[in-house]
Amino acid sequence: MNNTTTYKSCSRIFSALFSTLLLTFSVASCSPDNNETSSVGGEGMKMVINVDGVIGTEVIQPVSKTALASVSSSMPLTGNASAINTTTTTASGFIADAKAEQVPMNAAAGNQVLRSAVASTGNLNNNLIAATQPMPAGYTYRILIYDKATGLLWKTVQATSGTPVSLDAVKGGTYTWYAYSYNNNETIPEPANTANPVIDTAIDKDLLYATGEVVVAKTPQNQQDTYNVAITFQHKVAQVSVKVDASILAEYATINSFKASFAQNNYLKKGTFDIKGGSISNLQVIPTTDIFTTLSPTNVWEANYYTADPAALTSYKVNIDDLQVHFTDAAPAVADRNLATYNGAANKPSFTYNFTSPASGQRLLGVANLWYMLTSKRILHISNNTTYGYALEQGRSWAFLNAKENFGNLSTSLVKMAPWTPGGGAWIGGNATDDKTENWVNYSASTTGDNNIINKINPADASKKPDIIILGYDVLYIRPAVATALLDYINNNGIVIMLLQDSVGPENRSFFNSLFGVSNITLDSNGSGGAMYPLVGTNSNDKILNGQVGDARGQYWGEDAGTTLGIVNVPLSQVTVYSYGQAINRTGSNSGITMFKHNTKNFFYIGDGGFVSNGDLTSAVICPFNYDATTKRPLPKPYGDAGNGYTSRSKSAYNSIVMGNIMVWAARTSEFNGFKPWKYAAPPTP
Repeated sequence: MNNTTTYKSCSRIFSALFSTLLLTFSVASCSPDNNETSSVGGEGMKMVINVDGVIGTEVIQPVSKTALASVSSSMPLTGNASAINTTTTTASGFIADAKAEQVPMNAAAGNQVLRSAVASTGNLNNNLIAATQPMPAGYTYRILIYDKATGLLWKTVQATSGTPVSLDAVKGGTYTWYAYSYNNNETIPEPANTANPVIDTAIDKDLLYATGEVVVAKTPQNQQDTYNVAITFQHKVAQVSVKVDASILAEYATINSFKASFAQNNYLKKGTFDIKGGSISNLQVIPTTDIFTTLSPTNVWEANYYTADPAALTSYKVNIDDLQVHFTDAAPAVADRNLATYNGAANKPSFTYNFTSPASGQRLLGVANLWYMLTSKRILHISNNTTYGYALEQGRSWAFLNAKENFGNLSTSLVKMAPWTPGGGAWIGGNATDDKTENWVNYSASTTGDNNIINKINPADASKKPDIIILGYDVLYIRPAVATALLDYINNNGIVIMLLQDSVGPENRSFFNSLFGVSNITLDSNGSGGAMYPLVGTNSNDKILNGQVGDARGQYWGEDAGTTLGIVNVPLSQVTVYSYGQAINRTGSNSGITMFKHNTKNFFYIGDGGFVSNGDLTSAVICPFNYDATTKRPLPKPYGDAGNGYTSRSKSAYNSIVMGNIMVWAARTSEFNGFKPWKYAAPPTP
């Protein structure tokens, strides 16, 4: 930036005129250095040097839709940002959410925040481009001040932002100044040749520059005035930033090694910067290939480089060369995979980031968010035909399940899960209203009803076989034919979530004895609507109690309307227990276990057919499932009627949070240990 500071004297009246370019965001300053070339001063005139800040870019116009950065990849992209940036896909497994971004550089180089909204819309305004940002306190810069009349160096100092520099000035003198900084706190030596000063740029640090002029008026003797030099730096290089975020992938796999590199070694250049001329010449490639070679404790990697020739960098390509992981839910024999080379060494993941007319002062960002996205799943819901959504087939429980904010391919989705159709939800066959078109059976305790269920469990079209089965009210009896089909399904790695109540008859006893391979299990139907059962367990790693949907440790679940069905004599070595039969607002208790997960089979049990009943938002004894229609997230519901010293609705039922975590468990279990082959179970391609 060029600045001129001028003071004039007329008829003993002193008028000060000085100007600085742009808006001052903060006062930064510098501390003086001794200088052997300073000329005579001490005439009462002071030159005070401050830093106004750093302007973001040399580009006057905002980066618009026509100048939008974009990205392409050799692997499927989620399509979250825009059609310009990514390709919409229903792919699952190891995929990426990639973005390119071309924006003004920040004043500080560290820990940049990626503005993905800008990348997707190109919606940068002039204020963002033109505004000056503060230079962090303590950052160094050097200023060289020349006597304009003689061309000789008058003073040079290294300064730091935070303290003004005050120099004695000569009346009637005119000075040209040049300031530069590496936008950090390192020492800046005096140029070797101050008559024609030059410095080398670097690929590992920024270069800021400003220049201007100060005119000191010939004021009367003993007149004292201050001449303010307000420095507004500009970037003379462009920043090249690469970020890889594998934190979502790490929810499913431990990352054991990682390497990423530039596809070519000629992307970055240094040059010789002429301080007086403000230009860069003698451009030279600095060969650079490796970007990341070590592990990160956060599974996020960031690197910043700089180039003196941004106009030549209209694109760069990043390769993922090594990504060895251990999938925590997969069978040990297939859990270790190198996702970089799984499809063959010639098909490594790569990302090409494209930019339009890149210039000094811009940040050319390439971002790759590495995800594991679950495949879409089919649920078989078995319940009655009411609006309460007892098996999550409709109502608020389905709205929660179907929302992309919870299970979807949004960057903000709680669980990354592929849509079953472009623009659709994650659950195959479902729509915005319900999942009843082909994935629901209206329960009937009859031979016809049995056959309807069995035909859905084992359909003629194998592609319609459910990944998950949910049974809710008014499924009261697990009749023999259905029990056989369910047990076969479970023993072949199908997932069953059973919400059962009321009946203690032989059909239900037989099912549970067969499930556990014992003969002494009995049932206890006790309790009533509004009963509040404590959830047991404090393990922070238990994904049912403390999962992606929420933390329910130390909380309660509430019985809906009817009785609670406890399972008595469950082999404790085979299950993880989440609740017993003593409600806090009841004097009597159920002698059985009221919620458990089988440890070796994909089976989850809750002794309430209305566990996810939804509709009445204020009742203390019905509809314990709660849901925020705006955020789509499940909510605890103040619940439970008065009894045994308990005040009505004084605690909350966490049914919706627990069921959300159960559904995450079900989706993940189906992915890695269901009846369908896992995507990465086959040996890697050579």
